[in-house]
Amino acid sequence: MLKEKLVNLLSPTQVTDEPSELQHYGQDWIDDYKANPSLVVFPESIEQVQKVINFCRSNKIALVPSGGRTGMSAGATATSGECVLSLERLRKIVEVSKVDRSITCQAGVVTEVAQQAAAAEGLYLPLDFGARASSTIGGNIATNVGGLHVIRYGNIRQWVLGLKVVTASGELLTLNGKLYKNQTGPDLTSIFIGSEGILGVIVEATLKLTRPPGDSLRMLCGISNLNAALSLLVSAREAFREITSFEFFTDRCLKQVIAHSELRQPFSEMYDFYLVIEAETAAKDAEKWLAKNLEDGTVKNALISHSSVQYEEFMKYRELIPELVHASHTVHKNDVSVAISDVPAFYGDLTATFKQYYPSYEVLIFGHIGDGNLHIEVIKPEELPEQEFINECKQVDHHIFSVVKKYHGSISAEHGVGLLKRDYLHYTRTEAEINYLRKLKSIFDPDNILNPGKVIPA
Repeated sequence: MLKEKLVNLLSPTQVTDEPSELQHYGQDWIDDYKANPSLVVFPESIEQVQKVINFCRSNKIALVPSGGRTGMSAGATATSGECVLSLERLRKIVEVSKVDRSITCQAGVVTEVAQQAAAAEGLYLPLDFGARASSTIGGNIATNVGGLHVIRYGNIRQWVLGLKVVTASGELLTLNGKLYKNQTGPDLTSIFIGSEGILGVIVEATLKLTRPPGDSLRMLCGISNLNAALSLLVSAREAFREITSFEFFTDRCLKQVIAHSELRQPFSEMYDFYLVIEAETAAKDAEKWLAKNLEDGTVKNALISHSSVQYEEFMKYRELIPELVHASHTVHKNDVSVAISDVPAFYGDLTATFKQYYPSYEVLIFGHIGDGNLHIEVIKPEELPEQEFINECKQVDHHIFSVVKKYHGSISAEHGVGLLKRDYLHYTRTEAEINYLRKLKSIFDPDNILNPGKVIPA
């Protein structure tokens, strides 16, 4: 009955209850929760999004907005018979403006496609993360995506000029357009950035563009402690025109990458920590900077990329960690952040927590140290049953997040909250903040039909 009504509202090719399709569109990249949607609908215009939302509100049907489903917090997972609202057919690039230095596109446009459209006009959309070939612009904004280049370009929030959003009442909000300046009270645009689809459905966005980056090189450094990493961050900022990436990983991460890929040990000996630094600078300046830091012992060993092959290879040591580990092991992951200056002390408290609660587990830590974001991956021992491993990890998460709270950090730096982190939100947000989030949700979605049960704890 429900399917027939939605088919009449849209068309037969825009509604499915095929089991394989329900599974495909009913969850994101994590499989901690079982996908159980009732239907998937594929609107092909903003007007059709409005029709679907109006219909679902009138019939008290919950909706889960869906983009590229590349998230890792179950923010796009439908677990309770919801209708999945797939935006993948809203894929029109409306305009690329060289004058405004902006791109306007619908929510279903794939990140890489938007970047290619910008590049065709000699401009650059500075989003760099592993899922750019499948993530969508709407999903990126709904999760305030970050990635490898946040140290230079910031999160996507810094690049959003305007949005079109359909609210739970079916109303279309057109927010800010292409305006660079608009001081007419509180900015409603920002409310929807990072809101994970609980306040409204982003259907179109206008993003700022910039000039393409200049010639860059990468350095791979071995260091003995994270205080050295921060010292290098400060001096690199002073020495180079731009720092585009400042990544780190531990010796344990390197061992995993070497064991499961064709990459070789980069140095003749192992170091406790490794940095991959990408800078817009001349090779001679990088060599001079490294020589100074090698001489005073801040850097123990280093390589500079002298070819495109080396340039790509250096970042692979860092980027391949999650992909290779997930292919070889069952993993429990966390994504946390603290102030950059707190990273060494935080890391020390974190490793002490692991020694106490994960004494026999292998724990990998890596991430974007240049913006204070650490990724934590706990590998399941082969002999341990999977459910027992998951249950134990969820208990230990409370201890990890207590350390995060001690440093006034975030339990989710860039992966979002969704279902996965919802019940831990109090470690980062105060009760007063959470109550205001509840009030905001009730204003924009009084019937609780948009992504219900996500982000905000009951």
